[in-house]
Amino acid sequence: MAGRRRWVCPAVTWILALTVALATAGLQFVVRPQLADDPLVGTGRLDLPAVADPPPAVLPDLGAPTATVAPGALAARLDALPREGLGDVVALVVDARTGQELYRAGSGARTPASSLKVLSALVAIDVLGPDRTFATTSLLTPDGGTVVLRGGGDPLLTGATRADAHPRPASLEDLAEQTAEQLTAKGATTVALGYDATLFAGPGWNPAWPDIFARSVAPITALTADHARPSLAPNALQRAEDPARFAADQFAGFLAAHGITVSATNPVPTPADATELAHVDSLPVSAIAEVVLAQSDNDAAETLLWQVALERGRPATPADGAAVLTTELQRLGLWDDGMAVLDGNGIASENLVTPDALVGAVRMALADPALRTITEGLPVAGVTGTLRERFGADDSLRGRGMVRAKTGTIRGVNTLTGYVVTADGQPLAFALMTSGGAGQTSARAWLDRATAALASCGCS
Repeated sequence: MAGRRRWVCPAVTWILALTVALATAGLQFVVRPQLADDPLVGTGRLDLPAVADPPPAVLPDLGAPTATVAPGALAARLDALPREGLGDVVALVVDARTGQELYRAGSGARTPASSLKVLSALVAIDVLGPDRTFATTSLLTPDGGTVVLRGGGDPLLTGATRADAHPRPASLEDLAEQTAEQLTAKGATTVALGYDATLFAGPGWNPAWPDIFARSVAPITALTADHARPSLAPNALQRAEDPARFAADQFAGFLAAHGITVSATNPVPTPADATELAHVDSLPVSAIAEVVLAQSDNDAAETLLWQVALERGRPATPADGAAVLTTELQRLGLWDDGMAVLDGNGIASENLVTPDALVGAVRMALADPALRTITEGLPVAGVTGTLRERFGADDSLRGRGMVRAKTGTIRGVNTLTGYVVTADGQPLAFALMTSGGAGQTSARAWLDRATAALASCGCS
């Protein structure tokens, strides 16, 4: 009996350990996707180029269709799709050229999740301009003893230079090389390093964000690199608690690699009489917005909104960003009763947006060349961004390469906002919003098959 106990106990221990390991792995696939907007995106994909070459336009122009969509036929097509486990549905489909309403289900404002990025990115381009850039700067104090690294609010700044990225974002490595050249020319080989992230007032964490999102968005700061991710592995979600210090430490390492010893690193305000040594410029706002939409980049979306707040003369804070977004959406005619916005990335579940506002933003971007980046940045079904792994089922295949839309996913909410051209050449803008269903699987399946039905619609 004693011998039997000797092998039974280790066996039970191994079984329990294996059960825990399998359960943990299962939670990664079942629970984590319920907590964040696509766990491998929205966090800043550093294993991929910042912006890929855009695919051919799904909607090259808004020419006259060969046939006009009949609202009744379109409604019959969408209403015939099974909705088991779907929950509440609010949907709007319109003629992208004229705005004529072709289909509506439900009414009122709903939580948009990351579809809110369509609105915040449009506002950023409209207010800041598509060509605006943000500089990360190194400066030298008058005594020549301290270099100050000043953040300018570049959300895509990297540590190491990414020569494979297209277009290439600014990097601390490039800035350090330029800074070291200037210091060497001045005969300086040892300096103290100060870092200044005071352009943004903060707090860096929006109180409307659930703590669980601390792995899919970093504290927002004017000085950050690599999305404050110590590991650049695709599945790594850990964020540095102090993104500005994390960036400064990287910069110090790059200075050392170029022969400049850093004696100490501390946060400092930039002295008024400091002189610039070097700077690197961010990608233009239009390219940042493209990343926001294609990758559902939460950090970049919120950072752009705070830049809008600064442009409008307000502090860069969560509250001021939300207030400015509200004001700008009202100015653009993209605001309805019942709406509320608390951030720019859609993480806050208290955000409420109507499908009319989302569809209006898509139509505005299609009509205005200055805003066209919004529609060009939308993921293509089955091809790019957050839609790359979707539209693979038999009933959604006809949407692959034809549907262009922004995803939105937080717990209990799934949305899709974008445009498509029907089989008859009719351009449609749509916003489909679901909530309270059985889970992501049924909601995403319906969103994919519904928009594929629009793409294949000969609904004259």
